[in-house]
Amino acid sequence: MGHGNTSTYPWGPEDICPGGLILPILDERLWPIKVRVVVYLFTLLYFLLGISIVADVFMTAIDKITSHTKKVYLAKELTANGSDVSLRPDQPEVIEVRIWNPTIANLTLMALGTSSPEILLSIIETVGHHFEARKLGPNIIVGSAAFNLLIITSLCTLTLGLNEKRRIHDLKVFLVIGAFSFFAYIWLLLIIEVISPNVIELWEAAATFMLFPILMFFAYATDKNWCGKDTEHNTHQLDLSSFEDQNGTKKQLILKNGKIDKDNLIKFVKNVKQYSGITDADAAKLAATKLINSTHHGAMWYRIGAVRRFTGGKQIEPILEDHLKQVYDVIQKNGEIGYDTLNHMPPTFSQNVETKYAVLEFHAPTIAVKENIGKFPVTIWRHGNLNTKAIVRVDSINGTAKEGEDFVKVKEVVEFKENEEEKEIFIELIDDNKWEPDEEFFLRMSVVHHKDLSVKLGSISIMEVTIIDNDEPGIISFGKRGLLVKESTGFAEVPIVRTHGSDSEVSVKWKTIDESAISGRDYVGGEGEIIFKDKEVAKVLKIEIINDMCPEKDECFEIKLFGATGGAKIGNVNRIAITISSDDDFDSVVDRLMLLTNINIHALELHRQTWAEQIKTAMTVNGGDLNNATTLTYVLHFFSFFWKVIFAFIPPAAVFSGWLRFVTSLTLIGVMATIIGDLATIFGCLIGLDDAVTAITIVALGMSLPDILGACMVTRAETHADEAMIHIAGSIAVKVLMGVGLPWFIAALYHYLNGNLFKVPSTRIGFNVLLYSVMAILAVTVLMVRRNVEFFGKAEFGGPKKGRYITVAILISLWVIYLSLTCFQTF
Repeated sequence: MGHGNTSTYPWGPEDICPGGLILPILDERLWPIKVRVVVYLFTLLYFLLGISIVADVFMTAIDKITSHTKKVYLAKELTANGSDVSLRPDQPEVIEVRIWNPTIANLTLMALGTSSPEILLSIIETVGHHFEARKLGPNIIVGSAAFNLLIITSLCTLTLGLNEKRRIHDLKVFLVIGAFSFFAYIWLLLIIEVISPNVIELWEAAATFMLFPILMFFAYATDKNWCGKDTEHNTHQLDLSSFEDQNGTKKQLILKNGKIDKDNLIKFVKNVKQYSGITDADAAKLAATKLINSTHHGAMWYRIGAVRRFTGGKQIEPILEDHLKQVYDVIQKNGEIGYDTLNHMPPTFSQNVETKYAVLEFHAPTIAVKENIGKFPVTIWRHGNLNTKAIVRVDSINGTAKEGEDFVKVKEVVEFKENEEEKEIFIELIDDNKWEPDEEFFLRMSVVHHKDLSVKLGSISIMEVTIIDNDEPGIISFGKRGLLVKESTGFAEVPIVRTHGSDSEVSVKWKTIDESAISGRDYVGGEGEIIFKDKEVAKVLKIEIINDMCPEKDECFEIKLFGATGGAKIGNVNRIAITISSDDDFDSVVDRLMLLTNINIHALELHRQTWAEQIKTAMTVNGGDLNNATTLTYVLHFFSFFWKVIFAFIPPAAVFSGWLRFVTSLTLIGVMATIIGDLATIFGCLIGLDDAVTAITIVALGMSLPDILGACMVTRAETHADEAMIHIAGSIAVKVLMGVGLPWFIAALYHYLNGNLFKVPSTRIGFNVLLYSVMAILAVTVLMVRRNVEFFGKAEFGGPKKGRYITVAILISLWVIYLSLTCFQTF
């Protein structure tokens, strides 16, 4: 076992376990062993949660640093005679180009960000223990490498849908990074077991560390196609004004040269507002969502999102309300112009996307009944999701009519069975046989909440009941002679009333008449029929207004009532003029849309701009987005609250371009990693585990949890497997070259200057390295077979059901074998 030494105190007996660099801070010798085991286990898990959060902060600093751009001014084209000409209309005069090459950024700062806890733990452990080789740090690195390659790859294969698959697009970069990762472990095995057994000489440690810049050079050369056939590759230009879909069609996006472009935003909003009920705020939110989802994101972005997801923090992916998500899904499926241009039919997204909720409402907002009617029915109807039960409560509310005097109190629960669309409840009036003016009371509907039922109320959740003394069919007319609506309002709601009686069912026809406003261009006109059921006295006719997002003068059209049936008559107000008013200032409307879009984008940024924003975001559930917070979000926020608030005091990324945040968070990661190293060592001692076993199990798995969620998210979101696989291979290479090479170089240099040898017993890491190398060869062979065999879908991730299950079974079996043999070797 690896815990032969004990902790010495100034007085009394020695402790059974060795002390670390910081822990223990209390005298624990009299504590029961079981209590110490529980305390150290939960403290270790809590600090693993904390280091994930501070690593998230560290990576936001890296994102800020690597997102720096510079402006490049394009030269004008020259004609054959040497005279300059103007730039092409689709060619920007100034473009923004990233300063950091993405491949170098991934291998240096980004890979360092995801691997920083393991690397710093290894360095601090070596330096803190008098520059002597230790077990925990190097074995954590090898153990997490095995876990990443075997387990995370398996989960990425399973996370895709049955008909989905992801294939590595740029295989050369992956092979270069993968080859260096494998060679790094073979090199470790050679210097430990063959070249100078059990001793690491200074030149060996230096060569190990120098492999890292060599890896960066070859990866950069491969990315730039310095060797082999020159192929088209990413120039890293921030030109998000357009992109090509899967059919090669060029589509316009909302950004132009890194900034929101008015023209493209107007086009997008015009298309979105073809869908009913979309406000300016909704359009801006959809525009921000479209922009964020259409932008390429790296593995680090998804890893940050994964950490925030399991800590109840601010989400980095847009969360849309149900009706907006329906619109967005239709846009994604049918394109931004999602309607039939030949028939000029506006889209109805509820027909394309299954409604989640059962929506319940009264059949009319107002009814009128005679006082001597006794009991009368009121209809409640359901639409939306009919494949579930639904329960609502109906209560009466006093108006001028009072319960007990004019009507019997209503307090009734109504239950709809599956596929049941209508229900009736009966309301009883009290006839007091004396004259009274018309009186009214109200019926209010409320949802009876149940965890298994998804129910919400419709627009008519309150009904007005008027008690009258009249038995005529009534007179039908418009509620007013004119109506002014804004072009951006979406719909004109035209009131139609029935007065002087409400007996029996009657109907009236209507039609629109063009004036300066033209049907099909400015509004959706036509003709139809309005039906008043018995006792109904008010209806609303909705006419859709088309917002063409162009500045223009006010326009108008008329609606005419005619052809009343059932004995009803047409009143004097049988025509109504609808005036469509252009919004006050077209530029101000567009500016407001741009502002709203920017606000939505800012809310989803990885980092905040000020300390106040950071602290507020850290202290609130889901970063302040309470509407989308669930019970689980509150629980996760509760457990991570302490860490989030503490790390909110780290300088914002806006200070010194992110470098102060980088240094501060890196320092805190070092402190956290030191404490985790002490906790893992003492916990392993208390339960009788060797440091190597503790390293490759509890600590390696705990530090790899954000990588699991991040890799699965990037696999689902991206169209290729490059981000996930190159990140896995790159982090493995960076961990071994930096996490083993750097501390060994420091220790070898220290011993060389003091005339000593830096001894590394091969039993401490040699077997683990050899075993991992064998498993890595087998795992990469499996992936290459998957890439070239139809049975597996010719892709590294996903593919046919049987193929993916066989792959997962093989990879998990390799990990179990690796874990078992490593544990067996320590005993």
